[in-house]
Amino acid sequence: MRILKWILIIFGIFVVLLLLLLFLNDKANQKVSITRYTYTDSEIPSAFDGCKIMMISDLHNADFSEDIVEHIKNEKPDYVVMTGDMVQLPDTSIENTLKIADEVTKMNIPIYAVSGNHDRQCGKYDEIIASLWAHGVYMLEYDSVRFEKDGESIVLMGIQDPRHDVVTDEKIAAIRGNIKNQLSRREDYFTILLSHRADLYPQIKDTGVDLILSGHLHGGVVRLPFVGGIVDKDKKISFSSDYDYGVYEEDGNATMIVSGGCDKNPKKRRFFNPPEILLITLKGE
Repeated sequence: MRILKWILIIFGIFVVLLLLLLFLNDKANQKVSITRYTYTDSEIPSAFDGCKIMMISDLHNADFSEDIVEHIKNEKPDYVVMTGDMVQLPDTSIENTLKIADEVTKMNIPIYAVSGNHDRQCGKYDEIIASLWAHGVYMLEYDSVRFEKDGESIVLMGIQDPRHDVVTDEKIAAIRGNIKNQLSRREDYFTILLSHRADLYPQIKDTGVDLILSGHLHGGVVRLPFVGGIVDKDKKISFSSDYDYGVYEEDGNATMIVSGGCDKNPKKRRFFNPPEILLITLKGE
């Protein structure tokens, strides 16, 4: 009986701790936090040393607009960028993205974006793009813009999401060709690329851009300490999910910074992976 008693006590403690952990996890998922990165590169002009870029990825129309706007007001970034998936299929609303865009525009902060797979697959892509333009968002769908300051420049470019879940070799070739075509007109500048799908990194890392900002994989959805994300892009358990979160640099090619996203989808519950936006500070060596 004493053994049974201790088993029940230990089991009870385990259940209480598990419930507490789940409560704290759910509480953390109700707010968007800021994850800060500093990217250092000798190619960054001195005029842009200290430049701050706020990055929003995979919002999926979650009701975090007030949180995000408050962070932007407090941090006062030089630029705001969005790396896709503003809608949550099967819905097509981007109401919360537009709220953010309106407030950022009022703050006179330039805002740029590219599409994600949900945006491209929702059936209302053209209407979404038109609405974003109307609310002050500069869409970098196979386009680029040059920022000038004190006689020096950097370039921000973007690629349109390839739409289909399986990205064929032909589409990859087209994406690479587009990036290189844009670079041919901006080859003398430090270049940042907005690309929704972080898992395309192996195919675009050697195109000549300096820094890639991506999302798409939601940080692995479920993250474990010392392990990382454990759900792959096909929503299957995997302890080898690649490019799902953080900083990547391979073979001297472009560095990629990946956001875990800031969605709130009950069908894809985040565990130990709270919603985040990124604040990236550029530093010259």
